Amino acid sequence: MSASKSRFGSLAQAVRDRTAEPERDAIAPTASPRPAGAGVHKPAAALNAVSETLRDHIARLEAELAQSQTVNTALQSELERAKSLRDKAGDTAEEFVFLDPNSIEDHLPKDRLRGRAEGREFDELLADIERNGQNDAISVRRTSDTYEVAAGRRRLEACKRLQRKVLARVRDLDDQAMLRIQFSENERRSDISALERARWFAEVRDRLKTSAKEIADQFGVDPSTFSLYLRIARFPDEILERLEEPRRLAVIPARRVMEAIESDPTTVQRILDALDAFRQSAARDIGSPDPAAQIDILIRAAEGKDTGRASPRSPVPDRRHIVHQGRRIGTLTRNGGQWVFRFATSIPDDEVHALAERLAIPVGESASASAQAAPSAKQT
Repeated sequence: MSASKSRFGSLAQAVRDRTAEPERDAIAPTASPRPAGAGVHKPAAALNAVSETLRDHIARLEAELAQSQTVNTALQSELERAKSLRDKAGDTAEEFVFLDPNSIEDHLPKDRLRGRAEGREFDELLADIERNGQNDAISVRRTSDTYEVAAGRRRLEACKRLQRKVLARVRDLDDQAMLRIQFSENERRSDISALERARWFAEVRDRLKTSAKEIADQFGVDPSTFSLYLRIARFPDEILERLEEPRRLAVIPARRVMEAIESDPTTVQRILDALDAFRQSAARDIGSPDPAAQIDILIRAAEGKDTGRASPRSPVPDRRHIVHQGRRIGTLTRNGGQWVFRFATSIPDDEVHALAERLAIPVGESASASAQAAPSAKQT
């Protein structure tokens, strides 16, 4: 006598069937074949299978009970159990869908100073999704004819680049909930800067048309800090465009620059001249300006310190890289009232000692010694 078949055997088989083979549902084929399982969110597929099979099972039980001429306690008990499982599962499984990334719109405030699809971290994310598929769903809300993204913009952009559908969790969100989700995601970023946070707050205030205090309370920010963010949100774009890494500019230095700009209209041009002169100097020495040195130049130019000492246009930099014929010798840094020179690790020890010996001779004596040695060299 064979064992009776489990009532949930079809459920288990359905889950196996749904997750056994990877879905190949990309928008367009990529140049190289994806590894098995790439682009598949198996937990979502399994949950959808469970939800669908539970609904079918409940419908069959209800039909059997409706046709039964007598009270069937076993069927009734099984129906209650199936409904309990459905209630525990909820509607979460039905919220996960694969969408064409080009059909998803983004109307929320900008949360990055420059493109989110730039830099090493994005390249690593792109490579990871290409190799392993998308493991974390983005969050979207459904509108009348499309979808809007709430969180996961870089994952969305990566799927666009890879020409594959994006796994999305569809949520019922109003405008304020969308903003709260975006704020929460940004607060988890390790590289979010003061200026990015400030500009986001300023745009949120313009959209919500409400008081600064109410917005600060909604996002759990101290009102005085929120006022400071609104102040530095007006930081001039023409200055930011000249900075290699504008995210390095912290709140307090940004406030000092804004105070200088607000008190003297000529400050912006003074800063631009100083940054341009520093870039030209760096281009001759190392090819591109040092980001930290740029911030130093920016603050000193804003406060009018040391202007005109190096040239009629720029302050003396606090840090300078010394390069000879494309070879980096070291870095000269001003530390308080002293200048400190750090030799590059690639310089051999004997060269370091030879250079140190030259430093022991004052510039004037070194020049006269060279002039005296030149005639004697000609006579030999």
